[in-house]
Amino acid sequence: MSRIIKAGWAGVAALLAFLVVPAHGETPVGPRTQPPYPDWLTKRMETLRHQDPKAMLLGDSLIAGWPPDLARRLFDAEPMNFGAGGDTAGNLLWRVRQSFGPGMGLRSALILVGTNDLPNRSAAEIAGTIGTITAEVKRSAPGACVTLLTLLPRRDGNAAFAERIAEVNQRLAALAGAGLRVVDTNTPLRDACPAEGACPLYKDPVHLSSAGYERLTAAIGKAGC
Repeated sequence: MSRIIKAGWAGVAALLAFLVVPAHGETPVGPRTQPPYPDWLTKRMETLRHQDPKAMLLGDSLIAGWPPDLARRLFDAEPMNFGAGGDTAGNLLWRVRQSFGPGMGLRSALILVGTNDLPNRSAAEIAGTIGTITAEVKRSAPGACVTLLTLLPRRDGNAAFAERIAEVNQRLAALAGAGLRVVDTNTPLRDACPAEGACPLYKDPVHLSSAGYERLTAAIGKAGC
């Protein structure tokens, strides 16, 4: 079962202001250039406001790889997948700022990003940039419910990454409030996998198998507030 973390909205603005101050410098915000974004994604960014989807998934390759049939279970409307493999939180923030705008009809958004930041960014930077992404989404669609997923476990044996993930997730949990649901998707995956050896929920140290996405979708339930 997932552990859904909720807290009062009071003070979240102040917390966001705290989180967006990086520990070691400014998080780069810009497009991914190596490799460049594929043409289909660039076109989607150009036309997003006109398409005005009611439901979206936003993130990196973990979002891009979400099976469409499972993604549909998360929403009451047909979702648009706005995932891009290799994206950092700064890359996603840039894409949101380029593509979103006031008056969007978005009703529900699900966000999972940050694992690609672990080698180069502190926990405070990662959580701060993710917090800014949620704020940008809410600015364009104030009535939308944002479901924010905690960073998933990695199975690469990197103890420093594991510690950083735990700190990022603790910071993300504090963002929960009205219109912003934070779901602990780390624990269900970690509990289902042995500490060592292969796990059927993963196809490599970072990416999920079909069974992993099944588990993740079940842990989230509906992407709503």
